[in-house]
Amino acid sequence: MSVSPQNNDESSSVNIEWSYSGKAMRAQALGYVLLSLILIGFGIYATFFIDSTRLPHWTIWCILVGCLVFLWGYYYTIYCYRVYTIRYRLTERHLYFYHGLFTRVSDSMELIHINDVRLVQTLFDRIFNGGVGRIVIYCPQDKTDGKLVLVGIDTPMEIFKKIDSLRTTLRTRRSILPSGA
Repeated sequence: MSVSPQNNDESSSVNIEWSYSGKAMRAQALGYVLLSLILIGFGIYATFFIDSTRLPHWTIWCILVGCLVFLWGYYYTIYCYRVYTIRYRLTERHLYFYHGLFTRVSDSMELIHINDVRLVQTLFDRIFNGGVGRIVIYCPQDKTDGKLVLVGIDTPMEIFKKIDSLRTTLRTRRSILPSGA
């Protein structure tokens, strides 16, 4: 199968690439810190108020430290997976989404087929996560569920406007929308 020059996005004037922002996990990190403090508080309580003849204090602390190592190891693994494997690329005609570590999945969506673009920022995203957000793209022609969610976007409003602008421009050029719309 050959690629014609007019469908080659590599030569387009628009080529924006970005990846998952680690700031999107700050609220989760806050929850992990609170859970860690609760576990440490339980350890301190157990040290002073639980009889050590039944269960030695060092056993309680070993279990608690093991839980903390597992908890933070899990968080760090998810963080690294998202930050180092999730990538996005926007060209003049396509939006590409890449993810996966052992199995690399590449998905593309033609901008002309996108019906709606939505920006979602929760209170945690705006306050704790440094302004990151999600962009939800609705495309009924997509063979999956017709919806693609771009998560962990560091500058969501800028990307949202760029996707919507390119989509509208492409649809206007192809006479799908009237030029005044």
